[in-house]
Amino acid sequence: MIQVKEQGERAEPSYLQARIAEDGTTLVAESSGTGRVAAIFKKFGDSMSQYRSYAAGVLGAWHAWRFLTAAAMAGACLMPAQASAQETIKVGFFGPLTEAFAGLGVDAKKGANLAVKQANETGGVNGRKIELVPYDDRGNRTEAVAVARKLMEQDKVVAIVDGSLSLTSIAAAPVINEGKVPMVVAYSNAVNVVKGNDYVFRWASVADVQGWVMVHEAYQRGQKRFALLMQDEEYGHGIINGAEQAIKKLGLQVVYKKAFAPSEREFRSMLTEIKNLNPDAVLMSGFGPALTAVGRQGSELGVFPKAQFYGSCDLNEIDWFRGIGENGDGTMATLEFIVPTDHAITKKLMADWEKEYKEKIITHEAGLTYDATRLIIDAIKRGGATREGIRKALAETKSFTNLSGVNVSFTELREPMLPIALGKWDKSKKVFSLVKFITDPALIDPRPWYQYYK
Repeated sequence: MIQVKEQGERAEPSYLQARIAEDGTTLVAESSGTGRVAAIFKKFGDSMSQYRSYAAGVLGAWHAWRFLTAAAMAGACLMPAQASAQETIKVGFFGPLTEAFAGLGVDAKKGANLAVKQANETGGVNGRKIELVPYDDRGNRTEAVAVARKLMEQDKVVAIVDGSLSLTSIAAAPVINEGKVPMVVAYSNAVNVVKGNDYVFRWASVADVQGWVMVHEAYQRGQKRFALLMQDEEYGHGIINGAEQAIKKLGLQVVYKKAFAPSEREFRSMLTEIKNLNPDAVLMSGFGPALTAVGRQGSELGVFPKAQFYGSCDLNEIDWFRGIGENGDGTMATLEFIVPTDHAITKKLMADWEKEYKEKIITHEAGLTYDATRLIIDAIKRGGATREGIRKALAETKSFTNLSGVNVSFTELREPMLPIALGKWDKSKKVFSLVKFITDPALIDPRPWYQYYK
């Protein structure tokens, strides 16, 4: 605040004050003598003659000279604000970049980096570049909370891309929500990451939807008896809950169910038990390494392909592509995107990805985080580079086209109506080939699943 006081023989002291408003670009001049705002000017670069004529008209000639003095002094304060308009727009990122789940976080960060690079190559947002500020949460709940606080309080990011697991995202989300920083969850599928957190939005499907879709697809294929393998954490529970609800609804049968730790890699005893029960299908929730181990060991034991193997979205991880070998042919996956497709967005991504990273595989975490980052950048363009503006723009998003070229709509719960790409593993081509996009709202709607999470 700058005050220019008048010395003279007037009966009452008066002064004019000029200040820079909160937006950093508005000059406000007030006169205590008139008791009202004298002038508000956007863009301090307007000519001084414009200031003089406006000030004289509103305040009268007596105050005009004082306004000019105050404006000149305030202009010196405004210049740093003008310069700041060209500063980068900081967007935070956290995920497991080291330790047990590093593969997931590293791929997620690649996706975010490429989305930012593409945006900056086309001019950024209103001439300002996007800066990604990444942190490693090590797949640890406590660390996720700590880095979330750093992003909000130390780095002053305007939004956050969550490139982490369900277990860490559930821990960080309430803290970020309390800080009123908008966050888009890239690939965490657990309901409680988003539920109750008004500043948290999801780009991935709700976990339960995947299990629900699996069983409905199996039912259409005449499969009625199921073995269920459940990873024992939030994401794994959700998928199997969806499967069990569908089995119950359709009058099907569960012949085997067993939980396993996320770190488990030896499944031969479970698979031998399953083989002896002769199910029509094996449904599994889990991260890439566990899914790959079951696909390989189940094929070696002859469980597959006699029983159809259905896996969750994490089949689209580097572990499967590099570890399944000659096994797993015909495995069905409920994916949240699929490449390649003939859509222009997909083709550009694939070309840019290979150029940037010298590889063709775009994993689950990489693709979803790429899209989540694109969504945030789009929200900045629509709502401005402020936390509240971005949150409002995200909340108003009616649809957004994902990297497969599929239009995705949003619900009032800040959850997407994300079509599930049903993919089938082709061992000769080493890709998941698209069977179909499942778009039926009765199958992909996230809202019915909230009732299971209090």
